[in-house]
Amino acid sequence: MSDPVLQLLKDKGVPFQISGKDYVTKCFNPEHNDTNPSFRIDRMTGIAHCFSCGFKTNIFKFYGLLTNNVSVRVAKLKEKLNVLKESSAGLDPLDGAKPVTQSFRGISTQTLKHFKAFETDQVEKMLDRIVFPITDVRGKTVCYVGRHSMSNGNPRYVNYPSGVTIPLFPAKFDEKHRTVVLVEGIFDMLNCYDKGLRNVVCTFGTSKLLNDVPQKLLSYKVMGIEKIFILYDGDDAGREAAKKIQPLIEEAGFITEIIDLPEGQDPGVITQEDVTSLIEYTK
Repeated sequence: MSDPVLQLLKDKGVPFQISGKDYVTKCFNPEHNDTNPSFRIDRMTGIAHCFSCGFKTNIFKFYGLLTNNVSVRVAKLKEKLNVLKESSAGLDPLDGAKPVTQSFRGISTQTLKHFKAFETDQVEKMLDRIVFPITDVRGKTVCYVGRHSMSNGNPRYVNYPSGVTIPLFPAKFDEKHRTVVLVEGIFDMLNCYDKGLRNVVCTFGTSKLLNDVPQKLLSYKVMGIEKIFILYDGDDAGREAAKKIQPLIEEAGFITEIIDLPEGQDPGVITQEDVTSLIEYTK
C-alpha cells in the first residue's frame, strides 16, 4: 500500500529527511524562518510539530485534505495490525498467578475476573498487589500493572516490565461501539465498567497519552469509533490535561467532547446514578 504522507510531501515538492518514525523538514509556519529543519511529521498519521517554534498541524488538514485521507490511514493501519496479529506471542504469565476471588476497592469479583486480575506470592515486585495483564489490540499481554492492596502502600502502582509503552486499556471491546470515554486511571475505568459503562478506556494518567496520541488512538478508528469523550479528574490538573489532549485527538480524526466533573470528584468514585446518566449521554 502506498504511503499517503510520503505521497503528499512529494506532490507538494516538500524536501525532507527520514528520522525514525518521522519525516523532518522546514517548519510550515509562515512566521517561522526555519533555517535548521525541526518540523517533525509522523509518517503514519501526518500529525506534525515544530520543536523550535511550537507550531502544530496535520499536513492533510494543512493542505485541505484531511477528510480524504482518514480512510487511507485507517486502511493502512488495518494492514499493519493484520501483520502484528501473526507475530509476537506476548509476555508469559507470571509465576504463581492466582485469580482474584473477592471484590477489591468496591470493584466486583465479576469485573476483576473479566479483566483477569490476579495475585502472586512468587514475584517479589508484585507481592501484596492486585495485578492486571495489559493486552494490546491483538489480545497479547504487553505488560503487567500491579496496584498495592493497602491504601497507603508505596509505590501505589508498579509496571512490569518497566519502560514498556502501555496501550490504552482495554485496547478493544467485546461489543461494537460508536463512542469511547477516556478516563485517567485503571480503577477509574474499573469503577465505570463495573457500573455498566462498557466503552470506557484507561489512559494510565495523562502524560503517556499526550506523548503518543496518534498511534494509540488510530486502532479505535479501525473499530469504527467516531467520538471520544474525555472524562478526566475534576481538579485543575485533570481539566488542564483534557484541554491539552482534545486538539490532538481531533487531529487524529475524531469528534471530541470534554465532560466536566464537579470539583474534587473523579471517575473512580462516581455513583451508579452518575454512570447510568453517563451511559445514556455517551451513546
